[in-house]
Amino acid sequence: MWRGGATAASASDVLRHYGWCWELSKARLRCTAASISDVLRHYGRCYWELSKARLSALVVATSGAGYVLGSGSIVDIAGLCYTCTGTMMVAASANTLNQVFEIKNDAKMRRTMRRPLPSGRISPVHAAMWATSVGAAGTTLLACKANYLAAGLAASNLILYAFVYTPLKQIHHVNTWVGAVVGAIPPLLGWAAAASEVSLNSMILPAALYFWQLPHFMALAYLCRDDYIAGGYRMLSFADPSGKRTAWVSLRNCLYMLPLGLLAYNWGLTSGWFSFEASLLTTGLTIGASSFVLDPTHKSARRMFHGSLLYLPALMAGLILHRLPNQ
Repeated sequence: MWRGGATAASASDVLRHYGWCWELSKARLRCTAASISDVLRHYGRCYWELSKARLSALVVATSGAGYVLGSGSIVDIAGLCYTCTGTMMVAASANTLNQVFEIKNDAKMRRTMRRPLPSGRISPVHAAMWATSVGAAGTTLLACKANYLAAGLAASNLILYAFVYTPLKQIHHVNTWVGAVVGAIPPLLGWAAAASEVSLNSMILPAALYFWQLPHFMALAYLCRDDYIAGGYRMLSFADPSGKRTAWVSLRNCLYMLPLGLLAYNWGLTSGWFSFEASLLTTGLTIGASSFVLDPTHKSARRMFHGSLLYLPALMAGLILHRLPNQ
């Protein structure tokens, strides 16, 4: 009896022991899963911020619009998706490299000091590896699924943005014009991916983007003048405390956009309705720039900046709505 009782007790102890071990293992698995989830969430957030996802989305939208404009009567949806994905990856790479090179500057500015690199949430080496990987993958995707012309435009724009525009921001205010070239290339990339060539009428949307960026960023530079000075960036507003030169540059480039609607119609890119709509839109933006010239204050600059935010999506929507198939 005693031996049988002892055996039963031993068996009970063994079962209790393994039960505890099982519970401990489950607890450890839960902790491990939670740790992995936290790590993925942390780096996912860092990659999102390094890529400037909202800005990259705008780049993708212009590239996608260029693809649609460069297509025939039928748009290749798969090709459009590949082009947008490759563009997004290359844009993410360029934006990340921009932040790698500007860690010290970003740490001095209120609106950028909480970014992943100046805040120490990710190391510069890690960020550079992310930029290299995603940039190479995006360029390869465009080369394989679109064509070498589109891939070459993407790679060239990455180099122009990261290795020319970024250092130039600390040297001379001409960086704004170089940055406008960078912003004008994505719709040309999209057109090249669809048509395998660039032509005269493919320049309408890139030209609109180039001229649009100048009043947009002139207003932003005027509004954030003190922040840019603290960060060590050379903007036109740096030597223009009155804002008059900044305002005149904005107005001049709005005027350059006025003929683009008519050119889009004359060159067979859109129907005549777009010419009318584009003229109305550009006239509205020009009025905002004129107000900035007459009264160069934060209020008028902010009004023009908000107007520019509405102008671009409206213009691209009109282009796509009234487009004629590319022959």
